[in-house]
Amino acid sequence: MLFDEDFSPSEQLPRRLRAEFTATPGPYGQVVRLVVNDTEVGDPLTDRGCSETGYRWHDALHLAHATCLGWSPVLRSVAGLRRRSHPRIDHIEDGGRAIVADEAIAWATFCYARTHHWLPGALPSWLWPHPAEHRPPANERSPPSFLVLSLATSCLLGTLTAGASLTGPERFSTDPDGRASG
Repeated sequence: MLFDEDFSPSEQLPRRLRAEFTATPGPYGQVVRLVVNDTEVGDPLTDRGCSETGYRWHDALHLAHATCLGWSPVLRSVAGLRRRSHPRIDHIEDGGRAIVADEAIAWATFCYARTHHWLPGALPSWLWPHPAEHRPPANERSPPSFLVLSLATSCLLGTLTAGASLTGPERFSTDPDGRASG
């Protein structure tokens, strides 16, 4: 069961998702824009830090929450999919506290991965945020915790078995028939 199956399609997370991330130079470093199903969603993001961290790409984590868990108040909000037809659901499940929780989970996941050398071996090499020459040697890498590996594996396997396909370093799409679109 999907959390929003009883709502109109205009208030449901997409059942088919194609997301494209585009990076362009900006006054404070790279700016990343997210387009979901041919519609730009959210604000353009930078790292908003003194150094380059890659956090400008963190919306991928919200897409993973929506795809793997059927839950992302952040994606609902930025894509205009809040369930306003039911004010209590909108207030509790799509509102401020839920958005903060979604962002906190994304931030914790990002920080954990960053401090553990981007979880080497847990993802295909083209998903690494840094070129190969910036990766630590295998003998200096910390093994990811069981919990993080479980979550990453569940998301990737759950997403792929639900019909999603990883189609390149900046493209992610899902298709009910399991076909990649791109």
